[in-house]
Amino acid sequence: MKSKFTGALIGSAVGDALGAPVEGYSMKKVSSVYGEDWKMISGRYTDDTEMMIGVAESLIENKGFNGNDMAMRFIQNYDPRRGYGPGSKEALRRIGEGESWEEASKKLFDGKGSYGNGAAMRIAPVGIFYYDDADKLREIAYKSSHITHSNELGKEGAALQAFSIALAVQRRVKKEDMLLELKEFVKSEIYKEKLRKMEVLLEKEAEVGKKEVISELGNGEETFNSVPTAIHSFLRFNNFKDSVVYAVSLGGDTDTIGAMTGAISGAYYGEEAIPKEWVERLEGGKKGRSYIKWLGEELYRIKFCAD
Repeated sequence: MKSKFTGALIGSAVGDALGAPVEGYSMKKVSSVYGEDWKMISGRYTDDTEMMIGVAESLIENKGFNGNDMAMRFIQNYDPRRGYGPGSKEALRRIGEGESWEEASKKLFDGKGSYGNGAAMRIAPVGIFYYDDADKLREIAYKSSHITHSNELGKEGAALQAFSIALAVQRRVKKEDMLLELKEFVKSEIYKEKLRKMEVLLEKEAEVGKKEVISELGNGEETFNSVPTAIHSFLRFNNFKDSVVYAVSLGGDTDTIGAMTGAISGAYYGEEAIPKEWVERLEGGKKGRSYIKWLGEELYRIKFCAD
């Protein structure tokens, strides 16, 4: 179980770092960069992992959700070189200037809030920490998303991603049964339709090309055009590497789809299943790979070992 906790967080960071150098590239251009080898190019992670670290740190410090603390950690960790999206930057700026975390994100995008995947990309710590309580998981996924993404589609996508990770952690759930549970969990019709499309794609897997997957599920920055793609990438293969390589090979928002696929796959297969050469290339430093593993271990300790 500890390996699943650490695997989800390290897997997320590895998927992020693998996708980062080709973010925004077409499928063909990604292939020209990576070829057949898929060696980690730089190992540097993006805002996806930096914000995931903030989520984990806050859950550990508070032994649960504290919105103000989590928002402050996002601000303290913020490194503009990591490639933050405009919505998250604006929400964090507003909070830093004194607005409450409950209100700041509501004002974005003409008051509609963001439905980008910036909340789903960082949700792995919520998925593992609340893996055994679907209702609580949904509640915390929504609240943690709201700090930067107040649109219901952004929140629901983050909850779906978190629940996918939760199912991957649970030993009782067979991989072939996960899609059924996801369909029962999700509330939004947009996501229900994506899961229906995914079921068809998986049933005729041998005949399905990448272009059809992109057309049906998406590879963009919207949560509903990326979370289903990450889940599909996980379900389509039987090992960590093939799933994450496939996710990144689709092009588009490669770092985030890679991160989300890596989180689900790492939670399912455990840390040991992540290619060692990828982990070794993942950046070190104060909040690098060793720290990310420690965060997973601490979440496990609080969940199972704390008095």
